[in-house]
Amino acid sequence: MGKLIICNGKHAFIPFYFKITNTKVYSVEELCYYIYNNVELLNEDFFGEALIQWLKDELGLEDRADKLREIKNNKGSLKEFAVSILCSSDYYTEFEIKGFIRNLDEQVNLSPYEKLKKKGDNCLKYRQFAEAAAVYEKILDGEEVTSLSSEEYGNLLHNLAIIKLHMVGIAEAAEGFKEAYERNKNPESLKQYFMALKLSKQEDILIEEAKSYGVTEVLKEEILVEVNTSLEEAEQTEEYKIVEEFRECKQTGKINQLYRIADELINGWKQEFRREHS
Repeated sequence: MGKLIICNGKHAFIPFYFKITNTKVYSVEELCYYIYNNVELLNEDFFGEALIQWLKDELGLEDRADKLREIKNNKGSLKEFAVSILCSSDYYTEFEIKGFIRNLDEQVNLSPYEKLKKKGDNCLKYRQFAEAAAVYEKILDGEEVTSLSSEEYGNLLHNLAIIKLHMVGIAEAAEGFKEAYERNKNPESLKQYFMALKLSKQEDILIEEAKSYGVTEVLKEEILVEVNTSLEEAEQTEEYKIVEEFRECKQTGKINQLYRIADELINGWKQEFRREHS
């Protein structure tokens, strides 16, 4: 979990799994650490019945589980849930918990739009692309969209373009970045647009659009350098090496090896899909 955590309580045989971050916790200390360092992920669904039952069954914290269920039945606040768990171990000091409460209060006081946007951003951060897209589209289809500034609207389109890059294709993402820039005027959206054009081999359009938007030679050079660096980094990944091996087997007629690699790729995609949609 990124830090040595000394656990004085019971260690669970079955961990509690947080889907969005793909994290498993085995003790109340690890749970406290997760809550403390992921305040932006806390919502009404976080402290659900599954977590309460896990504390009771796996960690033997029956009194704590009963307290949380009482808070739930009384429609208690996120603060009550979080503090109740943080106070169930000595992992954090009173001073640290007060600091956590201040951070949590800031989140609770966000506007409905800000809360939804943050939820979408967190899903995107942890590669929950379908969930992130659903949140962003909910904002764009909702009544509050009329109160968004052009920049805020464009930023949503920018993030949707990132999702298209992963789920649909580079060409579709390019259009999304272009539309985002038309609204937010953010140089990063424009840069991503030109990078997508370069990666999708739309060189002619790139040249025309560069002239249309008045892109300097310096910026074009930066884009080319970043694209080439990204490609070099991609070539070092295991996924790229597997795809290259697959291509070589197909060209040389190594059928048995080809099927083996195909099975590995498909199983990997299945596991990723299950993780994102379970």
